[in-house]
Amino acid sequence: MLNRIANRRLANSFSKIKFTFAAVDWNEIYTNHVGIYIHVPFCEQLCAFCPFHKVVYRKELKDLYLKAIEKEIHTRGVGGKVEWVYIGGGTPNLLSPTEIGRILNALREHVDLANIGMEGNPLQFTPEYLQQVRELGIEKLSTGVESLKPDTLQHVNRAKADEAHIQSIVDLAKELGLTVNVDLMVGLPKQSREDFLFDVDRIGIINPQQITTYPFMEIPGVRVAPAMDSRSMFDLIEQAGQILAGHNYFRENVWVFSKTKKIYDSARDELVIDYLGFGAAAFSKVGGLQMVNPPLALYLDMLQNGRSQAFRTTVDENSENWRKFAHELYNLRLDPKVIQEMPRSIKFVLSLLRLTGNVEGNQVTAKGRFFVHDLTKTVVESLPFPINNPLAISNYEEFDKLRIAAQAILLQKEITTEPVSSPLTQQANP
Repeated sequence: MLNRIANRRLANSFSKIKFTFAAVDWNEIYTNHVGIYIHVPFCEQLCAFCPFHKVVYRKELKDLYLKAIEKEIHTRGVGGKVEWVYIGGGTPNLLSPTEIGRILNALREHVDLANIGMEGNPLQFTPEYLQQVRELGIEKLSTGVESLKPDTLQHVNRAKADEAHIQSIVDLAKELGLTVNVDLMVGLPKQSREDFLFDVDRIGIINPQQITTYPFMEIPGVRVAPAMDSRSMFDLIEQAGQILAGHNYFRENVWVFSKTKKIYDSARDELVIDYLGFGAAAFSKVGGLQMVNPPLALYLDMLQNGRSQAFRTTVDENSENWRKFAHELYNLRLDPKVIQEMPRSIKFVLSLLRLTGNVEGNQVTAKGRFFVHDLTKTVVESLPFPINNPLAISNYEEFDKLRIAAQAILLQKEITTEPVSSPLTQQANP
């Protein structure tokens, strides 16, 4: 009952957010305490469970993209103190270490970088790759194993990395001083409970410093359905926690199990401070403003022609407060100073959580972890990502004409950004 009330309030809050695609003057948007997110939208094959903006890798597209993202960095500039850098995707390690270095060097012309992490498919990580990105100053890696079962991965169009290869990545990364996170997903199609728990135990034996167990997310753009409901996913994550405790992992938050405090958790960090996103479809959040860069073809056209455009919205106070509250719960411990600033409506929900034994003092109880799991899942599934959701764009027809025109320009050059489809065809959850 309490879960349904909180989830409904949160989803209703996010559903009211509308973006307008328009020119943005980044010189008017200033922040002095930021994170930086770099989006690399290329994949060798498109996984059916992934909602993020991505296209099939093509060298000619990649070359154009690198020039565009360097231009974007220099045009917008970066100021203030950089707390972290995440390079995500897509599949960032389809870029060579030299190409990753080009992006980081462009940033370093404006600011000092710190706490740099990158994602990557385990199949693209090699000993040489790890050594070279470590020399670039990268400190943390996150690799999406997702499952060790071939049938499950084949059903979602993802290639399998064998355990020996994953072990070699983890072992060498440790030697190089890199912290490694391995992602596993629960609720994938054709994934049994036994499959998931087997995967957890095997990755625990491989012994990366961190293991993240994500529930399957039902987000617009995802092309398959989960194998189980949210409660069943949660129960399996709880069992995973028991298995990983036997491998000497501690629980960092609702989905992350770790052997280090230097964790890789971009979702958590993006809830804490302002951040600037570079690249196609990258998010930025500064104060009460949220911006999202256009999709790839329109992004390239924008940079080539010296324009600055993005989806833009003002985040209302109610949504912002729910976001902060969800972040506090996600960590399984509440900061009294943050809670003190919450509105009465959220304090009322917290009082109910305490009354029902979901929270004791400022700690989420074992009983309360399901509330947190379900709320966090709702946050991710309810975010109004405009590229996959036309209903979140106030001037959709205007944007769509620009998008189609930009794709036509690339097609004239015999460059495609397949799969080319209207966001309307991707919308699974209006």
